Amino acid sequence: MDRIQTLGIFLLLAVSGALAAQNTDSTKTKTRAFQFSFITPIGTNGLNSWEYTNSFSINLLAGYAGGVSGVEFTGLTSILRTDFRGAQFAGLGHVVLGQTRGAQFAGLFNIGIKPVHAWQFAGFINVAAGETKGLQCAGFSNIITDSLSGVQISGLFNFAKKLKGVQIAPFNYVDSLEKGIPIGVLSFVRNGYIGVEFAATETMYGVFSFKTGIRKFYNILSVGAAYRSNMVIWGWGYGLGGMIPLAEKWDLTIEGLCYQMNEGEWFTNRLNLLNKLQVAASWQLSKSVALFGGLSWNVTVSDITDEYGDPVTPHIAPWSVYDKTHGHINIKMYPGITAGIRL
Repeated sequence: MDRIQTLGIFLLLAVSGALAAQNTDSTKTKTRAFQFSFITPIGTNGLNSWEYTNSFSINLLAGYAGGVSGVEFTGLTSILRTDFRGAQFAGLGHVVLGQTRGAQFAGLFNIGIKPVHAWQFAGFINVAAGETKGLQCAGFSNIITDSLSGVQISGLFNFAKKLKGVQIAPFNYVDSLEKGIPIGVLSFVRNGYIGVEFAATETMYGVFSFKTGIRKFYNILSVGAAYRSNMVIWGWGYGLGGMIPLAEKWDLTIEGLCYQMNEGEWFTNRLNLLNKLQVAASWQLSKSVALFGGLSWNVTVSDITDEYGDPVTPHIAPWSVYDKTHGHINIKMYPGITAGIRL
């Protein structure tokens, strides 16, 4: 019998147990110091395992119990009808239908239906349907459909309906941010900051940027172009920035961006970077429109050989105060300006 078949049988037994438990108090359980099972109900608690809260529990493959107040070890999956308090370890995952307090370690998933005040560690996903306090760490995703007071860290995506804490992942979503910060490649905060900018700089005469996150830390997606040296020079880039309030209608933005620049073609197939650090002051003209202007420091890093090894001359920098070539990499530095409108 492979693991999938074993898990399927366990789930059928668990559902049967849950139906049988409908005739009992949904939260009241008896306490036992120890239980051992192969797969529920084949174990020391037998057919009535969902009536017991165990202090020390071992499920060789899978188990379904009333609760745990202590420590539980499970080969595959554990389901608790009521509350968990303590530490759980499972090869696949945990499902707690009551409150969760303590620490959970699972190879695949942790699922909490009611309030979770715990540290959850999962190889794939953590899901909490109730108010959550603590830490979630997952290889793929963390999802909280209620409020989070704590930290979410995942390999791809974090979701929280309300956040009072920190999210760290490539992609983050917060429906309502009360206090804290999402940190990632792209973070969307429904009551946070979304900005659209049209600007002109010394290198690209037309620049469009989309900014998302919160005012003190946001992500930037940007594209710009210019016509210089008898060719179209354009670039697409990514950056990070933050906004510091100065006065009632005045803010200071500090941003760092990196563009891959393309010269006279749709894509330049070599290292051809424009790196910018820019500081700008913005004035809120109206509720939805702001004007800004400021200074920048620019560093270009260009491979001066193409894919065939032939020499090429980069044309990104309109001027330079530093121009050095190291091997086949040319570096230029120059000051610049930026100005535009923000919506």
